Amino acid sequence: MDVERNRARLLEAAAEAMAQNPGWSMTDVAQVARLTRATLYRHFGTREKLLAALRAEALNRAAEAIAGSRPDEGDAVDALRRAVEAVVSHGARFRSLLVEDADQDPSFGKERERVFAPLLSVIRRGQETGQIRRDLPPEWVLTAMTSLLTAGVRATRSPWYGDSSVADLVLTVLIEGVGPRR
Repeated sequence: MDVERNRARLLEAAAEAMAQNPGWSMTDVAQVARLTRATLYRHFGTREKLLAALRAEALNRAAEAIAGSRPDEGDAVDALRRAVEAVVSHGARFRSLLVEDADQDPSFGKERERVFAPLLSVIRRGQETGQIRRDLPPEWVLTAMTSLLTAGVRATRSPWYGDSSVADLVLTVLIEGVGPRR
């Protein structure tokens, strides 16, 4: 029990330390967690292993958020909206991870594709019903959405954006584009 609790505490502390200080250290993480450095190193060993664990947790939370957003229910745009809102709600915790350029890790990109893959059927459903353009490959629409999500989560550092406005901005740009309304 203590092992799992300490691991969760250390991951929480790592996210917090990264948010507070872009030049964070393992010592910072241990201090935020109020655990010893020895405990931190027993769990993760290196900064890279800690970052990998944090990335894995971010992806697990995103997968849970997408599954919990009921992607098979309702029309496609509503389903995408629920999924985006659910993922963005976890974004603040993992914002610093994205700022650390998790996208540069090829395994992170592959895992992110797997996590978001259930939304391909939602996009296809939207194409069948005319809510989403049929001339765009569903994979491209999904890539655009994950890119907008990443940019949106990064932007939430700004005082102008909250979680709900980021979700709205992502969906508006994804579905309506940036051209003038017709």
